[in-house]
Amino acid sequence: MKKKILLTLLTGLSTVILFACGTKEAAVTEPDVADTTTEEETIPTTDTVQTEDENSEEAVTIEVIENATHSEEYNLRFEAGERIGGSYVPTGEAEVAQYGDWKEGYTALIDDLSSDADIAYESTYALIYVDDDDIPELAYKTAGDKICVATFGGGCVNIFSSQIDSILYCERDNALFASESVEASLNDYVVAIKDGFWIAIAYGTKSPLDIWAEDSFDENGNPIISYWEINEQELASQNEYDETLGKYFDSALGTSVTEFKGAAEIKETINSL
Repeated sequence: MKKKILLTLLTGLSTVILFACGTKEAAVTEPDVADTTTEEETIPTTDTVQTEDENSEEAVTIEVIENATHSEEYNLRFEAGERIGGSYVPTGEAEVAQYGDWKEGYTALIDDLSSDADIAYESTYALIYVDDDDIPELAYKTAGDKICVATFGGGCVNIFSSQIDSILYCERDNALFASESVEASLNDYVVAIKDGFWIAIAYGTKSPLDIWAEDSFDENGNPIISYWEINEQELASQNEYDETLGKYFDSALGTSVTEFKGAAEIKETINSL
């Protein structure tokens, strides 16, 4: 009988202890939000923005993730930061020109293009916003309607150019898509801006497998595409090419640059900003 009573008491005591432990664990996982004496919990991040709830003295930390809207493939290339293009060297000069701000730099480039007597072509211009800072990019057409795009950083005008026929960009989302046709190849570029310089995100090329073969071109002289490559990776088809390129740039979200202004008008716009 004594053993039975003792067993009953031990069982009851165990239940009380277990109940007490469960209550303590619940208090750890679900703290009382009204207790302002607890240490503020924050999420590790590079950039944070703090806001205050009007009914609470505790600050709320919101994580700001750079390039959060982009794919993992884009972000890896962005982190690599492979620069593309070059810095502006004025006509007749041997060194890259330095400027106090982007307005001065763009104006100097426009004046240089306008005064080049060797080019019987009047360049036209457009201001666009590729990344999310307050400095616009300057897209401009040169001889043959080829497009270049300038940005400003490190005191220099930094230019991305090739033989570009058309461009698309996602406004303030730091992605620009450019296409060109060079002989038998159709080339695509995805570029972005990092630290005021252009960087390569993706480079794709499409062409006949053998550009010298008679059956590599159709009756209109257009190349018959049978080879695809993006970032030096060979692909099997146009569908795979489009799918892979879409990881770096969503063409459905792109804005085409079609309206270009003369030198005087674009300088007016620059001075008004």
